[in-house]
Amino acid sequence: LGTLAAGLAHEIRNPLGGIRGAAQLLGRELPERGDLQDYTSIILKEVGRVNRIVEELLSLSTPRKLELGYVNLHQVLGDIIKLQQSISREKSIVFQKNFDLSIPQILADGALLTQLFLNIVNNAVEAVVNDGLVRIATRVVSDYSMTKKGERLSRMVAIDIGDNGPGMTRNQIEKIFTPFFTTRPKGTGLGLAICQKIIAEHRGMIKVDSEPGAGTTFTVLLPMLHS
Repeated sequence: LGTLAAGLAHEIRNPLGGIRGAAQLLGRELPERGDLQDYTSIILKEVGRVNRIVEELLSLSTPRKLELGYVNLHQVLGDIIKLQQSISREKSIVFQKNFDLSIPQILADGALLTQLFLNIVNNAVEAVVNDGLVRIATRVVSDYSMTKKGERLSRMVAIDIGDNGPGMTRNQIEKIFTPFFTTRPKGTGLGLAICQKIIAEHRGMIKVDSEPGAGTTFTVLLPMLHS
């Protein structure tokens, strides 16, 4: 799959670059206002969307060695909340935090965890309407443990990200991690598949709790490996 994705990326990006360049040149020759200028803007927007799909497909299929370091989960989540608060002001969303500050830094790939939680929090923000609620909590879970040869027994840290949006049916829940399945008009259907891959690479787990009309909660479980 990785070889196929890399080959497709190469073959698709070349004509995409040509289309983008031609649309930009055409846009410079056309009047600043009018339907024709709107058409070139649509071309550039759609080229960007195809390129984003290619990037996500590569991210899903191409192996990447984890760059491990000590990560402060609360700093990562806090920065994501600040970002989402800034870009979703019009919806007046309330972000409710409940962090267990006793949780130490964990051994993980900080960039990938940021990508993971940004994706899930963004999904929650998009699911709620005006004056919606997004809940983010961290806690220690002793019901699960992950062990590997040469490692000590480790508990798990759970990160709950919930919303009071429309929720999902059981059929939707069964498909949300399937590549290209999406419930959003502009979604690519690759975001949660990538999230699942990132969690698996960290030897963690993800659970979904949702019902129609009752919102959705994603729970990410990661090994609490720390210094």
